[in-house]
Amino acid sequence: MGDVTVAVGGRNYRLACRDGEEAALARAARHLDEQAARIVRALGPTPEPRLLLMAGLQVAGELLERGPPAPAPAERLVRVVQRLERLAQQLEDLAGKADGLEGTPRAS
Repeated sequence: MGDVTVAVGGRNYRLACRDGEEAALARAARHLDEQAARIVRALGPTPEPRLLLMAGLQVAGELLERGPPAPAPAERLVRVVQRLERLAQQLEDLAGKADGLEGTPRAS
C-alpha cells in the first residue's frame, strides 16, 4: 500500500493509495489545489470546509462536462479477451457439429 502527502488549500494531507497510484493521486491533488487557489483569489480567505467543497464541485463539474469516462485500457482489454473467448467457443462448437456430420450419409 502506497501513501502520498499532498497539499490542498495550504494544508498537507497524508493519503493512502494502491501501489503505483501515487503519481495519479498527486496529480489529482495538484488539480484540486489549483481550483482552491482560484477560489481564494476570487473570494479571498474562505473557511477550509467551504473551500474544499467549492473546489471539489469545480472539479466534479469539469468531469461532468466531459461526459462519462472512457473505460481504462485494461478494462477494454478484458472485454476484448472475453469476446474472443466467446467467439472461440462458438467456433469450437461449430467444428464439433461439422465433425459429427462427416460420417453421416448425405441426402441426395
